[in-house]
Amino acid sequence: MANSYKDLLNLSATGPLFGQLMLRDLLLPDLLGQETESITYWAGRSLARRLPVVEDDLTELFARVGFGILTPATSKRHQRMYTLSGTTVETRIANFEAPDFRIEAGFLAQSLQQELGCVVEAHETVDRHKKTITLTAVIDEKNAPT
Repeated sequence: MANSYKDLLNLSATGPLFGQLMLRDLLLPDLLGQETESITYWAGRSLARRLPVVEDDLTELFARVGFGILTPATSKRHQRMYTLSGTTVETRIANFEAPDFRIEAGFLAQSLQQELGCVVEAHETVDRHKKTITLTAVIDEKNAPT
């Protein structure tokens, strides 16, 4: 796990990825403490409200903002699953004990909620072996967002 500036300098990350690692995995947990997961989830939802995108364009947007490569995996009436992979994801999983992918989960949930017009919640599952994230969006068609 990267604990110091010297450790960060030795990571294979460069440019925007280096800055993202510093902010996401070092600074935010220090600032937010135990509230990191809930605040970053709602931050992701807030970003999605500011950057509305249809489901078909989510993969491009995830790549452009540096979240990683988003690949649709399964789609059912009440649940959609996506795989998040790529350099950003691999680097964060390999170098940080508990990388937080709640911003991505919140962004996905809010984007789908805006498009579908019903409540959507999402969560992430880290697969350290495959160095991927599974994002699971649960769709509640019975409830409209408030």
